[in-house]
Amino acid sequence: MIAAILIGFVMIAAACGNSKGTTAQDDNGGGGSGGTASNGQVAVDAPGVTATEIRVGGIASVTNPLGGNYGDIFKGVQAYFDMVNSKGGIYGRKLVLAAQVDDHVSNNQQAVTELLTQDNVFAVMPVAVLLFSGADTLVRQNVPTFGWTINPEWGGTKANPKLNMFGESGSYLGFTDASPVLPYLAQKTNRHKVGVLAYTVAQSAQCAEGVKNSFEKYGKDADAQVVYEDKSIAFGVASLAPQVSKMKQAGVDLVTTCMDTNGVVTLAKEMKKQSLDAIQYLPDAYDHTFVKTYGDLFEGSIVRTDFTQWELPKDQQPAGLGNYLSWISKQNTNPSEDSMNGWLNADLFVNGLKAAGPDFSRQKLIDAINKMTAYKADGLLQGVNWTVAHTGTDGTFCQFLSTIKNSAYVTDYSQPGKPFICMVDSGGKLTANYTS
Repeated sequence: MIAAILIGFVMIAAACGNSKGTTAQDDNGGGGSGGTASNGQVAVDAPGVTATEIRVGGIASVTNPLGGNYGDIFKGVQAYFDMVNSKGGIYGRKLVLAAQVDDHVSNNQQAVTELLTQDNVFAVMPVAVLLFSGADTLVRQNVPTFGWTINPEWGGTKANPKLNMFGESGSYLGFTDASPVLPYLAQKTNRHKVGVLAYTVAQSAQCAEGVKNSFEKYGKDADAQVVYEDKSIAFGVASLAPQVSKMKQAGVDLVTTCMDTNGVVTLAKEMKKQSLDAIQYLPDAYDHTFVKTYGDLFEGSIVRTDFTQWELPKDQQPAGLGNYLSWISKQNTNPSEDSMNGWLNADLFVNGLKAAGPDFSRQKLIDAINKMTAYKADGLLQGVNWTVAHTGTDGTFCQFLSTIKNSAYVTDYSQPGKPFICMVDSGGKLTANYTS
């Protein structure tokens, strides 16, 4: 997650061109006429809603300089819609993903405008973009928006919350906030000396500051501290030999970075070359192609996701994971973090519509979701408290953690029926428990 945020800003200059996104067009736009239809269906007067359809449209940086498969997020939404539509849809209407726009990184504002003016969508979903320049338009027009929260535009402040913006597991991004996650892992893995590497980009430096703040708050309890920090690394650096040499001299045994996948691979290769006996914490590496290709470089490293990973034994998988794996296979694609994010977006959207009622509107949908205090997506998430998730956290930090062993993800931080491990902000003391 962090890597995509940072690289979005780094690569804006490289994201050239004025290519227009491809959009699926349909003439069935417009709202209902109010009242009750002859079939008993409640008519809804809202953009993108007809007697037979609820239309949404999304944006992804399909064409991007990083080689990311962000377009897979559309597949996750479509898979979920197919599941719901196979059971008759919702309120007598089919869910339609009417537009899948490629913003080519630099055309996000144009893509947002197209969705609202040409495609006439009820909600914007999904969003997986490197630069979210159109976010303010969606906030001003109060359009329900669902996506992958890798951009600072998703989060608001307590004075100015963005109540229409919904991420897959919350919308708040606190780059510099202290978190007990890394100190807990240091304690759990018996690691005591931490190295932090970041790019010169502001968001990357802020991420590194957050790691430092985390160990300043929780490090004493974990008997761990940051002993090496470098926030001066240039994006695309070909060698990290000096940094690894200094970390080795400092006795670093746990490394975390605020860099992209290429950066952590470059780092891992150099760590192996110099025989630095340390593991990496990888917040953005749940990628099966990645682990098959580079798993030998990351033996023992720890990977986090906000959702339950599908390495869980089948008898321990929650209903939501079973549904996702079944329906995503019908999209002729392999499961991935990107498509999982789309699935989670669609699940929140549908549950919000159910809570809003048959006379739903954009505002009623927004209000309904923002009353949810423990949204779990049928067990895929530990529980999102949407009454606070726009502007902060409730003090609990829950993650699904796995370890890379023999080029595979091993779910050794889960217990039967309790896949998530949760750490509580308790004044600098580290406390953790497993939960479903």
